[in-house]
Amino acid sequence: MPTLFVVSSGPLAGKTTIAAGIARKLASQRVSSTLARTGEDANAAADSALFSRLSSAGEVHITEMAAGEAFAGGDGRVVVVATPSEDPAAHAGTAALAGVIVNHAPPRKAEAIRAAYQAAGAKLLAVVPEDALLASPTIGQVAEALSAEGENIEENRDRPLDRPIIASIAADPGQDYFVRTDATAVIVRSDKPDLQLAALNAGPTCLIVTGGLSMLSYVLERVVDEEIPLLRTKLDTKDAVSVIEELFGARPFAGSDAKLRRIEELLVDVNVDALVERSAPKA
Repeated sequence: MPTLFVVSSGPLAGKTTIAAGIARKLASQRVSSTLARTGEDANAAADSALFSRLSSAGEVHITEMAAGEAFAGGDGRVVVVATPSEDPAAHAGTAALAGVIVNHAPPRKAEAIRAAYQAAGAKLLAVVPEDALLASPTIGQVAEALSAEGENIEENRDRPLDRPIIASIAADPGQDYFVRTDATAVIVRSDKPDLQLAALNAGPTCLIVTGGLSMLSYVLERVVDEEIPLLRTKLDTKDAVSVIEELFGARPFAGSDAKLRRIEELLVDVNVDALVERSAPKA
């Protein structure tokens, strides 16, 4: 069975995202894969649960190694997930190296990164740009961080919140603003039912209500009838926004359909056939 080991020098480089993206690209070519995770760090359980869901009777085996864990050798090839600040020379000349994927790269630096890897003689598979959707937390992660209660949370917990918008405190209901920004979530005070209704009319996928005060019964009825996730937190808006901001890029890859589609798109330059062929032992 061809084997790929996905490694990085530090945490939060995006190994889980890249491993899932490679598996997704293989699946689009009708090649099945099994995914596994080594280590017992803070994200291991979440990653293993995701991989269990994505795995099938694998023709290819993909193993994500814990951050900083060195490849011990043996059958298989290594895919390094690197950050833009890493020295390309550190990844040159390794016999088992299938290539490097530079993740979270500012788009304006992509060409410079490619040139640096070429100059160092290191095999660069792809430069994956920073992406708001991939970095975004899920409804479940936001609800947990805010200690929020509400409606329709559990069945929507894996949906990403990549475009949260803060509602105005002015009298203007802001419906046009919510529509223009195509918000996936609106953060609004609990004493602003006009803005809550304007947000619901604009069609966001989530309503985050701050301040802990009672809400208008009509708003609650709309939330239930339309099955909109409602997160109610006792934090004020300023503190809630600070908590949500800290979640971006700092939580395990949840593997929603939207995120899986996006990473597959961003790995368009990676020739997974070549990876599989190179990792397979030859007779």
